[in-house]
Amino acid sequence: MIVVSVLLLCVGWVAGSHATAGATDAFTGATAGATAGATAGATAASNYSLDSWMTALMPVIGTMSLLDLSLPGTHDSMTWDLSTTVSDGSNDLPPPIAWVLHEFHDFAPGHFIKNQSRTQGLSMTQQLDNGIRFIDFRIMYTSGPNNTASATHDWYCLHMLETNNKAMTYLREAKTWLDAHPGEMLVLWLSRHGNTCAKGNDQYPNVPDPIKVAFWSQVEALFGDLLFDEAHGLLNETTINDMRARHQRVVVYASDYARFTNNSTRAIDACLIDNQLGDSVQSENATFHTLMARFADADNIKRNDKQQNRLYLQSMAAGAPLQQLEMAALLHFLPKIAHRDNATAKCAAVFAIPGLTAWCPPTLMDISLLTNYYNQRILDAVITHNLALPNAIYIDAVDTDGTIRTGTTLLDRAPLHGANGVSGANGTTAFAYVDTMVLYNLKRACAAAQSRSSTSEVCHELPPVLEARRKSHPLQTWNDPTHGRLLGWP
Repeated sequence: MIVVSVLLLCVGWVAGSHATAGATDAFTGATAGATAGATAGATAASNYSLDSWMTALMPVIGTMSLLDLSLPGTHDSMTWDLSTTVSDGSNDLPPPIAWVLHEFHDFAPGHFIKNQSRTQGLSMTQQLDNGIRFIDFRIMYTSGPNNTASATHDWYCLHMLETNNKAMTYLREAKTWLDAHPGEMLVLWLSRHGNTCAKGNDQYPNVPDPIKVAFWSQVEALFGDLLFDEAHGLLNETTINDMRARHQRVVVYASDYARFTNNSTRAIDACLIDNQLGDSVQSENATFHTLMARFADADNIKRNDKQQNRLYLQSMAAGAPLQQLEMAALLHFLPKIAHRDNATAKCAAVFAIPGLTAWCPPTLMDISLLTNYYNQRILDAVITHNLALPNAIYIDAVDTDGTIRTGTTLLDRAPLHGANGVSGANGTTAFAYVDTMVLYNLKRACAAAQSRSSTSEVCHELPPVLEARRKSHPLQTWNDPTHGRLLGWP
């Protein structure tokens, strides 16, 4: 009963949290040294790889600003490495409850919470190698995993649970990667739970300002001159070529900006992120059409946002309905009661997908894969129906080769406890997420160059390469109503 009581405290958080918002090596295709030199024409085409896609496009994107590009990103990016310990100040939990769950971690259902919290399966380096250029970096000041709340504190990443390693560990990993890829850029958003403008305790509960500033000083010391510096001009006024000439290849958006960075010019106030959330997968019919409409209007949104120095960020992340969490908890902890109460059917009905009647997605990752199955149609329409893209997308379940998994088998890095997903013919099916966004960027940049009577070999050499890569992981739909995958719906 202690476990169930603790779980019910968590369920409210998980519902609110998600509503708002492989063990194989990553594909690189070329050594870091080779990709760094792939800068133009046939050389860029022949050496093209996901870890250096910005380098390959530089001849045509260099005169643009970063707010003219569309960056592939991940949502809750560091959840690939979650522990089973609830973080102090855990997102959307009242601080006293977060403290209790952290303090008495042995009694908290950590493995179940992890199943409802993990959205990613690739490490920081793997994400960057696979083309991700926007990182949703969520952090909180807490004592380490399996320690009491009174133990020494530091900054860890989190999504309800804290990560196994400190936040600086992952940032050092990013710095090492950037050093090996001198033609690439990275955007980081630092927040506790994806809130752009919350300040003080609303952003980082019970964390004194000097502790925030001290952490930012570590970030500044780590990245140094790589950080974009607004002292030289705003982001919407600065070309990518100018950023590269200054060696400024890391843009950091910081929530609680003034208190966190002490108004540093090497960070940008996260209030300048136009963070557009999607609807939940339980309303997929509405969600699909809402996102299609937003992508149809993305050029206008980007244009207006750029004038205000704002970054248009679109969530395509999954949401876990409250009823799914309640029923999944019953099925996990009290299967006899769940069977008596017909919990599986009640859970399935929440998603309102025709034919989905006898499967309750047991984890957030299962829901992420289901969401991606419908996301792929919207992303593919960017190329096939000339829709537009926001400045960045953050999405769940990014897989190797720059894909998003749309099948039913869970990503196998750091396997979830007692949850292996559904195998089958389409278990590991995936869609070419990054290559689709890179091709979009290339087409837009080449069209702009042509309008200036300026051409580049990359405009002729790279499109066939990207189209061929997209054909390796094309839009694929199939009829599996048992697991919510339908043909021609919505």
